[in-house]
Parts: sequence; structure tokens; C-alpha cells
Amino acid sequence: MTKGRAHATDLFVAEQPVGLVSDSRWMLERLSTAVWVFDFDHGRVVWANAAALEIWAADTAAELYARNLKNGMSPAVERRLRQYQADFIARDAVFSEMWTLYPRGVPRPLRVRFSGVRLEDGRMAMLCEGRDEAGLPPEALRSADALLHTQLMISLHDRSGRTLYCNPAARASFDANHDQLARRFIRPDDYEALLSGVGTNGEVSLIAEVSTSRGIRWHEMTARACHDPASGQPSILISETDVSELKEAEELAHSRAHHDPLTGLPNRLAMPLLFETLVRRTEETGAGIGVLFIDLDQFKAINDTLGHLQGDAVLMEVSRRLFALRGKHDAVIRLGGDEFLFLAAEEPYEKGRIEELAGQILTQLAMPVQGARRKLMVTPSVGIARFPEQGSDPQLLMQKADLAMYEAKAAGRNQFCVYEERMRHRRDDAMELLADLREGLRRGQIEAYYQPRCSAGDGRIVAVEALARWNHPDRGLVFPSEFIPLAEKAGLVNQVGAMILEQALRQQRIWTEAGFDLAVSVNVSLRQLCEADFSALVCRLMACYDVDPGKLELELTETLLLESNPVVHENLAQVRALGVRIAIDDFGTGYSNLARLNEMAVDCIKIDRSLIGGLPRNEQILRLVIDMCNFMQVRIVAEGIETQAAADWAFAHGCHELQGFLYGRPVPVPELEAMLYSQREEDARADSARHLALGCL
Repeated sequence: MTKGRAHATDLFVAEQPVGLVSDSRWMLERLSTAVWVFDFDHGRVVWANAAALEIWAADTAAELYARNLKNGMSPAVERRLRQYQADFIARDAVFSEMWTLYPRGVPRPLRVRFSGVRLEDGRMAMLCEGRDEAGLPPEALRSADALLHTQLMISLHDRSGRTLYCNPAARASFDANHDQLARRFIRPDDYEALLSGVGTNGEVSLIAEVSTSRGIRWHEMTARACHDPASGQPSILISETDVSELKEAEELAHSRAHHDPLTGLPNRLAMPLLFETLVRRTEETGAGIGVLFIDLDQFKAINDTLGHLQGDAVLMEVSRRLFALRGKHDAVIRLGGDEFLFLAAEEPYEKGRIEELAGQILTQLAMPVQGARRKLMVTPSVGIARFPEQGSDPQLLMQKADLAMYEAKAAGRNQFCVYEERMRHRRDDAMELLADLREGLRRGQIEAYYQPRCSAGDGRIVAVEALARWNHPDRGLVFPSEFIPLAEKAGLVNQVGAMILEQALRQQRIWTEAGFDLAVSVNVSLRQLCEADFSALVCRLMACYDVDPGKLELELTETLLLESNPVVHENLAQVRALGVRIAIDDFGTGYSNLARLNEMAVDCIKIDRSLIGGLPRNEQILRLVIDMCNFMQVRIVAEGIETQAAADWAFAHGCHELQGFLYGRPVPVPELEAMLYSQREEDARADSARHLALGCL
């Protein structure tokens, strides 16, 4: 005999009852309780007494032994039988449950007691003792059958946590700790919450991590106060399901919702929780918190001209560099686009750490960044707000740091600025100005001013550049540097551009009718060129005012040469096909693509005022630029001419036109027309004098 078990040698040989001690055999045969032995592995009964033959509707033992009970067995039942076998092997387990057998397809409810018995070859089989429960109410039978086959884990425990009962699903899931409820919980607090909820309310639901046969899993549990049907003692009935996959999916969804997919950094949604975590720590240590708002200078130009692949490469490298600067308790957040937030702890013994960190950010981010195809230079502007000195609300602190960042940009970029209250007043003023701008566009307050472009040889006005000015009813004349950035942020810049273009074309027609042979140039932004109908707008306005296409010049920035957007290329090709002239403005200050410059067949290059203003220091650079323009056979305009010496140099070195304060500032139409009429009168006097001189010969 194996300890605690009967051995099949005592009962069976070759699936026949032999070798049984006579008294034992006589007793088993004459029992009114059905007794049989089931071989798990082969799915067959290998011994049964007479009562079992009746239960199984078998005429003879040989007939029963020949049946393959696995035929038609559901996967759920097979899993449970395998679990029983494992329980018998692992420990001296005994179970008593309601089962419904189906001999010859007829349901037969039984209360069955299961225990383990080893066969002659050492394999574990099951000794079954069945008592007929046909007299039970149908509802009780159905409940027992459902309890047996359900995937829901059901267990009963006394108030000390000792396990009294587990249904098959629970036994299959629970590990060796299932005899004590407390041992199943990974976190003791969850077990205490279960006991407290049952004790206080009689019922509680929770999701907890538990130890199972599959390792640590998340189970959703409902526990109810009840009484043990066998003893009548107060007990706890628990039903539970495995929700690990759902929990993991929720955690993944939460992680994705709170992290930036490109850089892997926490995103804007994660900021309040990260800030709260830092605040709790400061309450313990007395530390302060610096909220550093970081914006990359001119990043939009990289994205717009070099493409998003280059832009993404820059953002990932910036993220890595910021992350490398983190202290133990700091957090780096990507807010979106080219904006980042750095939450930095400043311990009482680390005074000045926030400013020092801001300096490190400037240094690290100003280093060259390897993009997808080339090395790029980016610089940051950083704004700083402090907790608790400047507030405790994370959103308010972020807004203040944002305002300080804009102050850093306004001061020249690539620097940091600490928030001061005056910045809020400036922000409020900007918001008021934006509201006024919307109203000003509606009321037509944006007006084109015109700056003359003069022939380098004789100083005559040969063209004008249209520049936007805002006639504000209260503030007076507002310059583009104040309202164009607001218009860009608010998505109004295309409306401003279209308004100036129409005014310039209308005015060009008026001047033509007045006898002035004058070209007009208009600045065009990338956003305008990204509009699919931009070329159609130009065509419509030229037709409306009957403007000679050769008298319209569109000025583009140098960075547009690198633009990869096909809409931009299509718009430029179409306006060129109309006969409109193309000029490159501010040449010599940005990225250059000479192949693209030649491919676009530009008509004019305007040398940036910074190069002219740098004479004589920039003379060699200017000579190279002029030589290149001459090679390309384009018209050369020197901007920023403020002195006669600069004008003489530009003329002597081959510039065709000059523009700058020496010849006139941007002025409204009446003032420019006064200049044109004055020039006409001078021409008339010169012609008269010439004719008079010829008559005297």
C-alpha cells in the first residue's frame, strides 16, 4: 500500500477485479453506494461495483470497462479531471461535489466523493463514490452542475481565512497557498480591505494581485458574508475572475495616453500627477520645484523646410539630452511639438540649482544634432517658474514658465528667463491685441505701406515693396513685428497676406493708369504657399485688376528653397507660368540650396541688410554673393542701404537696385505718390533743360 492511498495491485489486474481481500471485496460489491475507479489517461472505468453498473446503465462490468468516456467529453470537464489528478498527486486531496453523469445520454445527478488511487503501473487514477441525488429539486441540481462547470472561481472561507471549499475552476487557479486566504494576496492591504468591507457592509468588490498556479495575476473579486452550509459558522463566499489581460490592456492604454509615442517621455496629461508626486516629496524635505518651459528656437523652419523626418530626429535627440540631465527626483515631459517641460527639485542645500540646470540645458541643446540626413543646430529658449514662491497650481506655474520662455525669445533666444509678474500683464496685453486684430481684419484696418526700390545708377524709383501696417484705432500705427507673430499663432496670417496682396495689385493698376511704370513686390509666407488655392488667388486678383504679370514680384524667404511640400512647389510653378517674378528675400542669412535656387529660375535676389550693414567686415562674403548672382543672371537688390557710402559700394560692385532708409522708409500711398510726382517733375525739368541745351547748339 502506498501511504494514504490504496494501490491498484490490491484491486485490479488487467482491468479485472482480482486479488481483493475477500472481506473487502465482499464489502465493496455489496455496498449500495456506487463505487468505481476511473483511469484518467485512457478515459475508462477500470473497476466498478454493482451499484456503479446500475448508475452507468451497464449490463455487465465488461461492457462498462469497454466504454471510452472521453468520447463527447467537454474540454471543461477534461480540464477539471486533469486538475483532480494533479491534486491527488500533489497531496492527499479528497473532494465532494455535485456532478451530472450522462450514461447512454440520460442525465444522472450524483453527489460524488473523489480520492486518488494508483494503478498497477503507478499512474494516478480516481476512486469515485457516488450517491444518487435524483430526489433533489431541479434548481438545486442545476446550481450544482453550473458550479462544477463554470469558469468563475468560487471559494468558501471561514472568518479566519481558512479555505473550506473551492470549485474546480478555483482549484485549477489557486496555488499551494489556497488553504489560507491571506496568503493568496500579494498586498496585505487588499486582504485587509476585503475583510473590512465584508465586516462593515456584508459585501465588497475589489481588483487585487493574487498568487495563482500561473504566477501573479490580477483577479476581480466579490466577497459576501454568509454561513457555512455544513457547520453553520459565519463564513466568506468569494467569486472571482482573472482580469489580468484587461488590467494589462488598461495599463497599456493609460501608459499610451500619458506618454509621447515619438520620444517615450511623459506627455502633458501626465504632468499634474508628476508634479503632485514632487510636491509630496517637498513637504517631507523642504525642497522647492523649478518648472522649466523649453521651446526650440526656429524649429518650425527645420520641420517646414527639411521635413518631419529630420524634425523627429531632432526631437528624439533633444529628449535624450534633456533626460540625461535629470536628477533623481526630476521629470522631463514633452508637451507637444517642440515644447518640453522639465520639473526639477531644488533641495534646501542646492540653492541656485534651477538656474544652473537652465544653463546646462542651453549648453547641451545648443550642440549640433545629427538629423536623419545632416547635422543641424538648434537652440532653446527656457522660461522658469518656481514652486511654492510663484504658486502651487501646476497649470498656473506652467503658464508662468511659458510666459518667461517668450520673454527669453523676445530678448534674443538661446537664453533663460525667470518669471516676473510684469510678464503676465504683457500676456494680457497680447491677448487683447489678438482680439483687436480679429476685429481689425474684419474692419479693414490692415493697410499696405510701400518702400521704394531705386535704381543703383541714378536713384530713380523703379519698384516698391508692399509691407503690412495696422492702423489701430487706439494704439495708432502697429508694426508687423508686433502683430504678425500673433497672426501666425492664431492662424490669421494668410488672411493678412491676402489682404496686402489685393491692395498692392489694386494700387499697381492705379499707378499704371497714372502713367507710372512701377513694379510692386509682395512678401509671401510658407503658410500661404501651403494653401492649395494660392496660385488661383494670385491669378484671380491679377485678372480682377488687369495687372501685367511682369509687374508683380513675390518675395520668398531663403528657407523656402528647402521646402519639400509638393503643394508649395506646385503653387510656385503655376505663378511662374503666369509670368509673375520670383525674388528671394533676406538672402545670406539662412539655409541655402543653390541647385533648388537655379531650378526655380528666380528673377531677383535681395541681399540681407545684415550683410550690407556689416561692411567693410563682410566685403568678401558680399563679393561672393554678387558673383554668384551675376553667374545666375538674376537682378540684385541690396537691402538696408542707410548711408551714401553703402550705396556707392553696392553700385560699384554690381548691385542693380538699392533699398533702405537712405531712399525712404515704408510710407502710405499718398506719401509715396508725392515722391513719384516729385520724381516726374524732376524728370520733366531735366528733359526741358536737355532740350534747351540741344536748341542752343
